[in-house]
Amino acid sequence: MVVRPPRILAPKRIESPLDALHHEMLEEKAGALSRMVRRFEEALQEWRRLAEVGEGSDDAIRQAALDRAAEALWALIVQRDVLGLPGTERLLREYDVPPVLRARLGIVQPGGRRR
Repeated sequence: MVVRPPRILAPKRIESPLDALHHEMLEEKAGALSRMVRRFEEALQEWRRLAEVGEGSDDAIRQAALDRAAEALWALIVQRDVLGLPGTERLLREYDVPPVLRARLGIVQPGGRRR
């Protein structure tokens, strides 16, 4: 007859170096997504603040803020897609992304600069 200790007392599974690497990769993916969300939220807030000012502010400054928000949104969408996260349309609805910002997604000027 074989006597085994209860599972709760059994030795824990020893993690392999690959498990540690996988865990570190997941942490980096989560951190990158968090940074993308924060960058987009800040850019969107800045653009909305400048858009509310309206005629009194410089149009070039507002356009630059719109470009930054579009670039940050594009980076966030790409990061979510790479991670396999669904729901891009839901993301756009939750952040109430206006059509003018949606229209700027993915537009890149020659030489790598965004429009």
